[in-house]
Amino acid sequence: MKRVIEELERLCVLHEHLLKLSEQKTEALKNNEIKDLSDIVTKEQKYVQAIEQTEQARIEATQDCIGKADTTISTCISEAEGSEKTALEQLFERLSQLVARLKDVNDLNKQLTIQSLQFISLTFDMLFPNEGNANYGKPQEPPKQGASSRLSLFDSKA
Repeated sequence: MKRVIEELERLCVLHEHLLKLSEQKTEALKNNEIKDLSDIVTKEQKYVQAIEQTEQARIEATQDCIGKADTTISTCISEAEGSEKTALEQLFERLSQLVARLKDVNDLNKQLTIQSLQFISLTFDMLFPNEGNANYGKPQEPPKQGASSRLSLFDSKA
């Protein structure tokens, strides 16, 4: 059980750091700090990779502890006794709260990113509007090579 507790503690610490980075990302999105945002995303990727490795070690520790392949933290809690059970319950609760908070912050960041992209799209459309036909009729053909680009006043055909 001790190894499971250690892995859960590592997971909690890693999730706390990831949560801080996500909150920094929120501020960077609000303040349009692209360089900071890029740095934060790079750091986040490293933490996500570390969390994946630690989670794999936690899975192995729970399997070794109980002896079953599909063992969960809840199973470990039910099997543990005394101070180990209390520690597991507290770490499980702490990790659950961190994951929920991280989900909320990431949802906010997603919305901020979508709004930023919508603003960029709107600004782009205002700067470079689609040139549709304002009147009815066939569109003008592009000038042929070698033809004069000036329009004549009279276009007579026999």
